[in-house]
Amino acid sequence: MTRRKQPWGQQRGWIVPADGSPPQELPQQMVGQKLISWPGAMPEMQPAEPAKNLASKHYYHRYVLNPDGVSVYVPEGRDAESLPEAIKNEIRRQLKGQS
Repeated sequence: MTRRKQPWGQQRGWIVPADGSPPQELPQQMVGQKLISWPGAMPEMQPAEPAKNLASKHYYHRYVLNPDGVSVYVPEGRDAESLPEAIKNEIRRQLKGQS
């Protein structure tokens, strides 16, 4: 017996910045990646200008926040399970407000 593929619709994901600022929803094209780099405020760059080297503190790993099933990106070395309830509740509030 095979499983029927289920349409998941548009994936949504949030980043929990290392600086303690509120979670931000990520652009659609970044959601689903296992590892992303996020230096905080994206610098203004000229066309064809190479990106500057990013420190390892700018790498974020993907976890799935259950039972909501949304992607949450946390800084390297941090466990998504240990996120404070206030952050999880803020993500849930944004999820309900924009769906």
